[in-house]
Amino acid sequence: MTESNDLAGRTMVVTGATSGLGLETCRQLAQRGATVVLVGRDQDRIDAAIADLSGSADRDRLHSALADLSSLGRVRTLSGELLHRFPRIDVLVNNAGVDVGQRRLTVDGIEETFAVNYLAPFVLATTLAPAMARASTADAAGYRRPSRIVDISSSGHRSGSLDFDDLDGAKDTFRGQRAYNNSKLALTLFTRELARRSDPARLVVNCADPGFVRGTALGRGLPFGHQVVGTLLTPFMAEVAKAAETAVWTATATESGKFTGQYVKGCKVVQPGKDARDAGLAARLWAATEALLAGRG
Repeated sequence: MTESNDLAGRTMVVTGATSGLGLETCRQLAQRGATVVLVGRDQDRIDAAIADLSGSADRDRLHSALADLSSLGRVRTLSGELLHRFPRIDVLVNNAGVDVGQRRLTVDGIEETFAVNYLAPFVLATTLAPAMARASTADAAGYRRPSRIVDISSSGHRSGSLDFDDLDGAKDTFRGQRAYNNSKLALTLFTRELARRSDPARLVVNCADPGFVRGTALGRGLPFGHQVVGTLLTPFMAEVAKAAETAVWTATATESGKFTGQYVKGCKVVQPGKDARDAGLAARLWAATEALLAGRG
């Protein structure tokens, strides 16, 4: 794989940055010179993550941003803060995700898995995208380097389905895995539609699937039986440093700046599930999401 090893002067925002895949993504970006903004919901954990990263990266290039991504209002406030604090944002990695295994409603009355895994990336990306596109740069030879949005998806999207009369599963019998899969299908469709709406010379938008990752916090809120199954599967999971390579490659590689609206796994483009390739479904979801968000947060 070919990555840009010199990320000096480039600002990269990573959500869910205090542990696991998010923290390792921050580490790999910072080690190559990027200015990294760690987004988390607990300031003490953000501070601990920055202290950890400071051992291998310049502390002055590590910044914190506090936000509970289950709150739409807080996501909107976060986007405003980021635009105010940083003259340019070159990369946004929507990494934060939950798999809570039980129905919990957010302050906006939305099921938490759907809110954090899909609505938060939708709001954050769409509010930052115009400024990110304007901040894309051209080199001396005239080649324009587009800004990038990377949405962290999952193979679970292949088992997802969308009920447009009940997008967040409020009316249905709740099943944690189904809610997670549905949220990742929605995120993958959103990636496709945002890419279609963006000028690829200025902004590319792709999904990155890290595979099953060892040592992440995802799923710790699941029922005990599910956690046992996860423990049994641990030997077959990727180490977090290896898993983060796909996100980092999608965010930085020269090759991955030349395509948009794609699904990346193992540092190469692969086909997502059938529903995730449905352009009509992606457009319909965008409209339904805007209607769901209207008047909330």
